[in-house]
Amino acid sequence: MTGTYDVAVLGGGPGGCTAALRAALRGASVCLVESGLLGGTCLNVGCIPTKAMLHASELAFQAARAGQFGINAERVSVDGEAFMARPVNVVAQLRRGLSSLVNARKIEVISGRGRLTGPDVLEVDGEDAKQAVRAKSVILATGSRPARADFAPWDSPRVMTTDQAATAERLPESVIIVGGGVIGCEFATIYGECGIETHLIEIMPTLLPGVAEDAERIVTRSLKQRGVQIYTSAEITAMVDNDDAVTAVLAGGRSISAAAALVVVGRQPNIEDIGLEAIGVAMRNGVVEVDDRCRTNVPGLYAVGDVAERRQYAHLAARMGIVAADNATGHSASDDRTIVPECLYTHPEVASVGLGEAEAAKLPGEVRSHTFPLSASGMAQAFGRPDGLVTLVARAETGELVGGLVVGPHAPDVIAVIATAMRSGMSVAELAEVIHAHPTFAEAVGEAAAAWLGLPVHTLK
Repeated sequence: MTGTYDVAVLGGGPGGCTAALRAALRGASVCLVESGLLGGTCLNVGCIPTKAMLHASELAFQAARAGQFGINAERVSVDGEAFMARPVNVVAQLRRGLSSLVNARKIEVISGRGRLTGPDVLEVDGEDAKQAVRAKSVILATGSRPARADFAPWDSPRVMTTDQAATAERLPESVIIVGGGVIGCEFATIYGECGIETHLIEIMPTLLPGVAEDAERIVTRSLKQRGVQIYTSAEITAMVDNDDAVTAVLAGGRSISAAAALVVVGRQPNIEDIGLEAIGVAMRNGVVEVDDRCRTNVPGLYAVGDVAERRQYAHLAARMGIVAADNATGHSASDDRTIVPECLYTHPEVASVGLGEAEAAKLPGEVRSHTFPLSASGMAQAFGRPDGLVTLVARAETGELVGGLVVGPHAPDVIAVIATAMRSGMSVAELAEVIHAHPTFAEAVGEAAAAWLGLPVHTLK
């Protein structure tokens, strides 16, 4: 059986689904090949379920401390099964909505594992039979999967990847999290806020390598306040399942035991067995090499998301999906992918865009930064959440924004203000002239801009 389309998309995650929907809007005939559930990692086992978990854990944590707001909430407890049931319902509702949208756009969904057998041909192994799909353009969006450390006993039901942790039927009684970084710190936040004994082990000297020092310090302090035991510069030499617990042995001989272990040591792009070698697709740094139009070196073949980018963000994959779909349907779109928000959903949240202070210092010419503390924010004080900041980084001579950092409640929302300013070419002076609603967390961006100009209103410097 053979089908012919204008555009074939391999992978139904945020990059693939966005590409398919955009191509259909452009009037193309589209098929979407997916071996699992529509929505990919982000919707089913990643972004969405974990954010539902984070919202619930924050409610539990804040409720237990509601007395400071004059609210009596005694004996706050977490029902682990009910806690984990809600993300399932949220995901199911969103997946139904996505399926309805795909059907409404007349996109043909083909269930099965696909691989390239030519620049314009996908062979799909379905449950019952093989099928060939031909298309004028093919968009690869196969995503990524959790990496598996060699030391972990993966045959143990007590050892989890993030896929299992996000879809478990109940919360663990106690947990070892192997790996700090964005995902490890998010899960540590969830478990710590639920009152679960949590051990967070990181081989590097800090929990968040590559994250601004100020932000890393605030996140570390927050995790400790939530009862998380943190071990940095700690190497695991062995991990064993003792039937009733998992034990991690650290270099130096120390052992840590818990009811479960979550191993978070990065993600691997799904590039195996999809036919890249057969048609000579060029690779770079372990992912498919693409240009600013998401084109590979093979004419008519595009790649988006984690299979083509080391920065593994759903919003970046979705943007690349739009760029690829537009070019695949005869329109012109490009994006140099330099203005990409990077987000960490701990409590407080962290978000950045562009260059950090250390990176910006390497640019030619003088670069200046200024930080506005949330302790001077009326909204942050009203919420009882003053531990945070907004930093703007810009060229001293022109005021051109080159980066920004936000730490605090709704930081991933607030960073959009700075990203929009950078995308539209606004200077710090122009950003300072924007009227921000008061009181809001976003107005801290305007305060930081005024302070950068040497005209602080609500701080002394």
